[in-house]
Amino acid sequence: MLARQGLLAIFGARLVLAGVLGTRATAPAGGQFGLYAYGDGISGAQVFYSNDMAFIGDQTQIDDEEAASVLFTAANDVFIGNPDMQSSRGFPSWSNKAFFIPTSTSASHRVGFTSKTAGDGDADVDTSGFIFYEGTALHQSADNTLHGLWYVLPTPSKRVWSVHWNATTSSKADGHLLVKLRNVPPARPF
Repeated sequence: MLARQGLLAIFGARLVLAGVLGTRATAPAGGQFGLYAYGDGISGAQVFYSNDMAFIGDQTQIDDEEAASVLFTAANDVFIGNPDMQSSRGFPSWSNKAFFIPTSTSASHRVGFTSKTAGDGDADVDTSGFIFYEGTALHQSADNTLHGLWYVLPTPSKRVWSVHWNATTSSKADGHLLVKLRNVPPARPF
């Protein structure tokens, strides 16, 4: 009886571990994906590009012909962004931009896009380490810890927020909202 319970416990632990590991993936199946922000009062606003920076919300409120929702592909642990031509106002000239977060030593907290990739010598940005866990975009640091430190700040444009990383305060006096970036589009458009 004890041997049977021991085998059941071992088998059950492996099932749980397999289930946890099975939900961790580098990219969703099917190639291209969008990133959508979910948080207090924000229900699926898609990440868009403007002037090498990441924003969420209504891109038509930005005075930038290059602004466009971003469709990503995952190349290992790097997210490469390209304009979603169906959602842009014009014909954006940018393409194949690596999504980045600032490094822990950077003075900036802005998230954006760069033509540089890991190893190109930009010490202030990190373009690698992105993974998904159950549809949520996370960053795996060099010590293998997972972080989801996304937040947004309102901009002067209505229904547009700039995307940031690593809030250093719990005070929301600056208007920041914690969000999750997910590869799951909203049931209704934002």
